[in-house]
Amino acid sequence: MRIIIWIIASTFLFSVIFTQRHRRPVFTCGGNLTGDTGLIGSQGYPGVYPPNNKCVWRITVPQGRVVSLLFRALDLESDSLCRYDFVDVYDGHINGQRLGRFCGTTKPGALVTNGNKMQVVMVSDANTDGSGFLAVYSAIRPNESAGDRYCGGLLDEPSGTIKTPNWPDKDYPAGVTCSWHIVAPQDQIIELKFEKFDVERDSYCRYDHVAVFNGGETNESRKIGKFCGDSPPMPISSDGNHLFILFLSDLSLTADGFIGHYLFKSRSFSTASAPLTPTSTVPPTTPPAALTYSEGLCKQKCKRTGTIESHYCSSNFVITATLISAAMRDHSVLATFSILHLYKEGSLAIQQAGKTMSTKVTVLCKKCPLVRRGLNYIVMGQTGEQGQGVVSPHNFVMAFKTKKQRDLGVLKNIRC
Repeated sequence: MRIIIWIIASTFLFSVIFTQRHRRPVFTCGGNLTGDTGLIGSQGYPGVYPPNNKCVWRITVPQGRVVSLLFRALDLESDSLCRYDFVDVYDGHINGQRLGRFCGTTKPGALVTNGNKMQVVMVSDANTDGSGFLAVYSAIRPNESAGDRYCGGLLDEPSGTIKTPNWPDKDYPAGVTCSWHIVAPQDQIIELKFEKFDVERDSYCRYDHVAVFNGGETNESRKIGKFCGDSPPMPISSDGNHLFILFLSDLSLTADGFIGHYLFKSRSFSTASAPLTPTSTVPPTTPPAALTYSEGLCKQKCKRTGTIESHYCSSNFVITATLISAAMRDHSVLATFSILHLYKEGSLAIQQAGKTMSTKVTVLCKKCPLVRRGLNYIVMGQTGEQGQGVVSPHNFVMAFKTKKQRDLGVLKNIRC
């Protein structure tokens, strides 16, 4: 009798231990998660997730670490634009940059934040279809090797490499966002060069693209350029000691991807050997070694003088272009133009991605000429030592209208 009781008790105890060790986790709608690692899943996973729902998970790992999120399973209603049921992943808890939106059954690779916080949001509409998602988060070091992480992160070494996921073995995956924040010492700038570049081509880079920003975040007013196609952009230099690179692929076509290298460089302080002054209404035929702001230059009345014909030969570059961004400074504007037509190139530095060309131009006096984003202009100006365009009140800038295209075409054929 005692043997029978012992067997029954042992069997019950083993059953309890086995059940505790193999109990399936129960996933609820959202929550606050902390610690070095953990699991998150859609409500009721692996059962069908509920309709008309929004769940928010906020992940916090120890200070000094960043969050890596890896999807183990993904099964949501499929849509090419993820308009119905989807999972959004954000860098940070509040107003963070979205690292990606995902649906269907194609799992992205690991997503990595720049800080120690991540937010995951799942939304479902009235019609559900699938078992939802299961993901594991981990706390990792900010500068872990590229082999241990998917893409993106904080980079503060004097030189390094950035590349798309799967490079060079196969195409980058669909539906992924990677962001690299490069930080140099205060007295240095960052130079970025792309060795190989192949990103889905589009005239306006609306789909897969690389965007590069001055500073440590996405800020349209500080955007250096947006690139796609199969031609590497020209080398890029930051204005300060921060550079932010964002790569985004949508849920359709993919391509080989890219590999690029960055390098910290000392700031070059150049003194103007002949600052521009308002003593002449005719632009100089030879640009000075450095073109800088002078207070008197911007105090004079802003009035365009001369004609396209009178300025053509004395200008170092002549383009028609659309203003796509303008970063305000103390007295000047750093303008990025998307070039419509190049009539006179001179030594102007031009970035090219596929058939799209762009250039950066410093407008020395931010109100003269006054330019607005989204509008087309004829821009004539000089170039500095690094090939950057410079426009002063003496140069010629006006709104571009199609009827002027013929006049510029005639001038292009003259010998100055």
